[in-house]
Amino acid sequence: MSNSEPIDPNADLHDAIDQAVADAAETQGWDDFWAEVQRQEADERKGPPTQVIRGVTVRVPHDLPLLFERKTDQLKDSGSEDAFKELLADLFGVDVLDAWIAAGMSGREFEVVLAWGMANGKGRELSFREAYEMVRDKQQSGKAKSSTPRTGGSGSTGRSSKPTSGASTSSRRGK
Repeated sequence: MSNSEPIDPNADLHDAIDQAVADAAETQGWDDFWAEVQRQEADERKGPPTQVIRGVTVRVPHDLPLLFERKTDQLKDSGSEDAFKELLADLFGVDVLDAWIAAGMSGREFEVVLAWGMANGKGRELSFREAYEMVRDKQQSGKAKSSTPRTGGSGSTGRSSKPTSGASTSSRRGK
């Protein structure tokens, strides 16, 4: 025999081990799998894991719990400050709202931070500047909509409008 590669007497054993490792990866439990995914995603992230906002260090959210979305829907109809604090605790950590209030955070500032946190939590990397511009644009478009009149000209008096002559409303194109 003129084969230059040595024969590995344990080749079958190595193949069996490789196959067992591959099978184990395929049958690993969900928790192990998800922990591995989160480690990989954390390694791929570019930004810092935490940010300081009004003197409070918060973790940058990267995945919103389902409970957060459920609470968000429930808060639309509720004015409960305790429920709101729970929601923020899910996003940024416990007692963050009180610390921000004590540090003098304004309502507009809070809206920007919330928009930033929710966007990042949904997987969209958003800078503070981008969150600010998004909130500002939304506020400006809301103001523009609310300043437009809601009633028509003649409808507000209760009278019908005056008929116009045919000459003023007809088009000269088809003639």
